[in-house]
Amino acid sequence: MSMILNYTVRDAEEWAAFSGDYNPIHFDLQYVRNMGGDQLSVHGMRAMLDMKRYLSEALLASPLQEDFYAFSTRMRRPVLCHTSYQLQVAEHGAQITGKLLDEATQESCFSSKLAAAQPLVLANVEQESSLSLAEVMAFSQQFPGVAADAAQTWGFFDALLFQLLVKSPETLATLTAALPALKAASLIEVFAQIPVVQTHHETHFSAQLFTPQAHFHLGEQLYYAIQPTLIMGNKDSGFVLRTVIQARTQQQPLIMTAVTLKTWPLVSN
Repeated sequence: MSMILNYTVRDAEEWAAFSGDYNPIHFDLQYVRNMGGDQLSVHGMRAMLDMKRYLSEALLASPLQEDFYAFSTRMRRPVLCHTSYQLQVAEHGAQITGKLLDEATQESCFSSKLAAAQPLVLANVEQESSLSLAEVMAFSQQFPGVAADAAQTWGFFDALLFQLLVKSPETLATLTAALPALKAASLIEVFAQIPVVQTHHETHFSAQLFTPQAHFHLGEQLYYAIQPTLIMGNKDSGFVLRTVIQARTQQQPLIMTAVTLKTWPLVSN
């Protein structure tokens, strides 16, 4: 299966309204030109929503055989606005793969796969936070997609966890230890100050999210926890951060998302 996608600033605006990520690389062309680029880009997470949806539709064309699935993406190049991209989806046995290619150059922006996985085992954590069912449903109304669609429900929860991750002060603590002069309260604020790109994204989730019913199987609460962030590198070469967030219902593990981010080298004034 193959289709053509073309993103606009409106797509970036819709994702920013959901996530709070107003990084100027998506909205300020002069900023982009000062950084050496010539075109605005859409958020990688926004473009990934389409990949998740179409890979899920291909998987759901046959009856599901497993209780848990895993999605992974390697992101290589920014997805530019007003540029035609070819999304290619292929089946390889029980695994579904996807590539997003620049239609003109055939260069790969990112590649993904969706396949059956082992049961999801959540890490032991000292502290959990929670969202009420009403809060989750409110977020689903802001989602730039259809959260109740079987091919998009797990993508909604993945996007929700990403939003909670980058807005949480917990995620920022490790980076601010390495950069004590950084003035930010969350990664969202870091995005607006220094160039940050996402390089990898991994999601492990329950197959129940492929069969959404009323209230997304949540009961009354969605419990979530952020694992300690790992950081490598230095300000001269740039930092790499890997952070993980997990969520469960009262009865069972639901989804776990791991995000790898890389900052550009930080030049001292």
